[in-house]
Amino acid sequence: MKLRRPSPALVISSIALVVACTGTAVAAQVITSSSQIKNGAVLSADIKDGSVQARDIKNGTITANKLKTAPAAAVGTSTAFQVVRKTGPEAQPANQLIRVATLTVPAGAYAVTANTVMTALPGPQNPIQALVQDNLAIGGICKLDAAGDTTQSLQNVVINQRQVPATFSMQTTRTVGAPSDFTLDCTAGIAWRLSETSIIATKVSDIVLTNIP
Repeated sequence: MKLRRPSPALVISSIALVVACTGTAVAAQVITSSSQIKNGAVLSADIKDGSVQARDIKNGTITANKLKTAPAAAVGTSTAFQVVRKTGPEAQPANQLIRVATLTVPAGAYAVTANTVMTALPGPQNPIQALVQDNLAIGGICKLDAAGDTTQSLQNVVINQRQVPATFSMQTTRTVGAPSDFTLDCTAGIAWRLSETSIIATKVSDIVLTNIP
């Protein structure tokens, strides 16, 4: 039997059939691992909204980029030096300046505060003054000396023959180049005693002074 050469139309149709079958086979392959997908090959634009749901995604297969958190800013720290005297001195004579407390600090810049409570110790009442109710006031004074920089507080401790406990508060700033003493001295025009005394010096990085004319 004599074989006949296939016609060109038959050859073209055969090639088309093979290509069609190959394409179908490729499309029918199932992607089972992420290694089969090239990085960046699937974009959000390629996924229709709502086409992928939570149940379609295996736990742990999607990870979020870790955000780099900036380290927390360092919080400034300061050191406070304090001396406390809960009671005393007791029964101090009138009109004599008495050293009450001393705080020694190293070199540095400081914000300094001092506080104390003074109570007068009245003697026997003058009957004439009590009769006429003289407007008698007796004061006390306390001085904070921060290595030569002095500030003071004045308060009445007796009014109309009555004891009036008073709180004395002082504050200042001071920069010292060597270990120095910050002291508190007090006196009054009548016998007196103190309680709840303290000097606090808080070390700071710098002191900016503004003078108001």
